[in-house]
Amino acid sequence: MKKYLKMNHNNTQLSLGNACLIIKDLSKNKTLATQTDIFCAIFNIESANDSTVNNYCVGCRPIGGEYKKIYQEIKQSKKSFNPILKNIFHILEGNYEDIPTNTLNNENSIKLLAKKLYNLAKNDRSILPTFNNQLRISIEKEDYVNSIKQTITYIVLEKKQPIYIENIVNDTIENILSNTNISLNDLEKFLTIQFNDGLNYNYSLKKLAKENNPYALFELGLMEYRGEFSGTPNYEKCYFYLKIAANANHPRAAYLIAKMLLTGNIGTKSNQDIELAFKYLKKAENLGNIAALNQLGLYYKNIKNDKETAIKYFQMAASKNYPYAYNNLGMIFEKEKNDNKAFKYYLKSAELEESWACNKVGEFYRLGTHCQKDLKKAFSYYKTALNVPKNLQNNYAKYNLAKYFYLNGCYEIEVEKNTSLALNLLEDASNHNLLEATIELLNYYTKLYFQKKENNTLEKINQLLFKIENHPLYNKKQKEQIEITIKTLKKEEKINRNLFKD
Repeated sequence: MKKYLKMNHNNTQLSLGNACLIIKDLSKNKTLATQTDIFCAIFNIESANDSTVNNYCVGCRPIGGEYKKIYQEIKQSKKSFNPILKNIFHILEGNYEDIPTNTLNNENSIKLLAKKLYNLAKNDRSILPTFNNQLRISIEKEDYVNSIKQTITYIVLEKKQPIYIENIVNDTIENILSNTNISLNDLEKFLTIQFNDGLNYNYSLKKLAKENNPYALFELGLMEYRGEFSGTPNYEKCYFYLKIAANANHPRAAYLIAKMLLTGNIGTKSNQDIELAFKYLKKAENLGNIAALNQLGLYYKNIKNDKETAIKYFQMAASKNYPYAYNNLGMIFEKEKNDNKAFKYYLKSAELEESWACNKVGEFYRLGTHCQKDLKKAFSYYKTALNVPKNLQNNYAKYNLAKYFYLNGCYEIEVEKNTSLALNLLEDASNHNLLEATIELLNYYTKLYFQKKENNTLEKINQLLFKIENHPLYNKKQKEQIEITIKTLKKEEKINRNLFKD
């Protein structure tokens, strides 16, 4: 007999059983919070058979059609969620006192329930990031009622149950090995060294690669691509490993070879190399690689000058929630002066916490460009842009946070002045060659010099000037802006050289 995954007492499943457990746990009167009581509250019914309720909550049976219909009508706005919300609130509070629906969003028990359900959703790997981002946005907006409504609707209408344990393993393996020449034995060997070998990992990986294990070959290729062995990338070795893996239909190997050909990391970007890259991209596409769809869009946009086909591929990648595809669609429409459409695409990418898009959306909100000006949202998106690994952080987001919020404070949204943090952000962005950040640092230290006339500040100014003058994007307009800033300093004759290159 098939074993099913129990969907209650398991914090990795956003399920009816777990939702009932959370409500019971939060209830102030446990005698009014039996599993059946909570079930009846969620579906706004008078009674239900205890064994049926238990089957649905454990997850051994799919939720019945008559119950799904209730939430289908709520989703289609044919029926109000308010009676259900009140039912849940009564169980949370442990009494049946009436309360106006429009005040429920401010109740602490409702806030706690929304946040606990959101945390449960984040633990469920079967849930797409877009849904979790919808919940996150509702929580950030303090729209707890809507968050609860979205979550319970998802549980009833979208969450698959029952989930059979062997199917979890089989589905995962089939998904990985689909359309490839890679055997289950190859995967098992690779996973064995991933989990067990510790300090012998590199040796075991190379040994496995000699047996032409596609996973080991790809892993070695990726390590050479990142320069993990010598400190600098070795694209020739990378290509050697990836080519064998790609011949076994490893999707990412085919994609990465194409990317190296298109960027000139291997080959000379000749017509022959571009044609070969296209073949590898098509192979990766056929093997289900999402990044390849986006790269094909760039191929048609930048090489073939075929915008229509490019958009088709970007939309295919975007349908899989690939954030860079949303960015590319946004840039196409922004170039066409269709900023409303561009903003919608950037917003989708930002909701997936892609750093560049978060900064872009922050700019839209800060300036009120094709959306209502909202400094609070701008600040939030700029901060989210930095909530990623350091190598993926957007430098303009650092600059914008420093300049518009921390350097002088933004009391309109209660952001206090934090000079130290502002300078750290600007220095970081400047060290990543962002000219605007270096100029902003020059402005700050120039003002500081006028106040204190300290030699170390003057030395810092000279360093910044040298860096600005030698920046490849430095131009006449920026020179004029800087001259206005340091005009008084030149009069003091503290810098006895020509400040700017002609």
